[in-house]
Amino acid sequence: MRFQAPTFTYSIAEPGVANASLTVGNDMFADFVLPNVCNPLGDLLTGFVEMITCPKHLWGEDNVVRIVWYGEDEQYNWELEMFEENSISVKVSQVNDFFGDEGVELLSFECQLDELLLPIIQSLDTFIKQTGLLNYQQQWQKDEFPLTLFLFLKKHLIDNGRWNRREAQRKEILNDEILMLLA
Repeated sequence: MRFQAPTFTYSIAEPGVANASLTVGNDMFADFVLPNVCNPLGDLLTGFVEMITCPKHLWGEDNVVRIVWYGEDEQYNWELEMFEENSISVKVSQVNDFFGDEGVELLSFECQLDELLLPIIQSLDTFIKQTGLLNYQQQWQKDEFPLTLFLFLKKHLIDNGRWNRREAQRKEILNDEILMLLA
């Protein structure tokens, strides 16, 4: 089933806890509260990179990536499958019993890869520029921001004409950190 383009948000609500949401259209959404027992950004971005760099669907194989995000008492299972023409199927379910297989489907939709990837990378681009890599590390208190994966996916969007480059804003913490790195 085809829906309007998704939106994605991500923020660190308090030390070691992130809030994320994925919305499709007016009535399909999933909100996530994610403690740092998992690496939600690293896992999600790794999944996208795997689908792009190893396009199994071109060889007649299933190009499926499964990602698990852990909440306090639940887990969120993502299943992304890429088809011809960069079309993907997205299914997100919630399981409240870690040892059970019964889950509640939160989202199920199809779109073009870049229609999902663009809002995720845009949201993370704004987030990391405002937060900075050092602050991310201090606030998340576990894994580093998955910078290499993020840059790979941003370059993918640029190469496909989906991302417009702009001049850096002086108020961005990440810009200051990069200048410090180059000093």
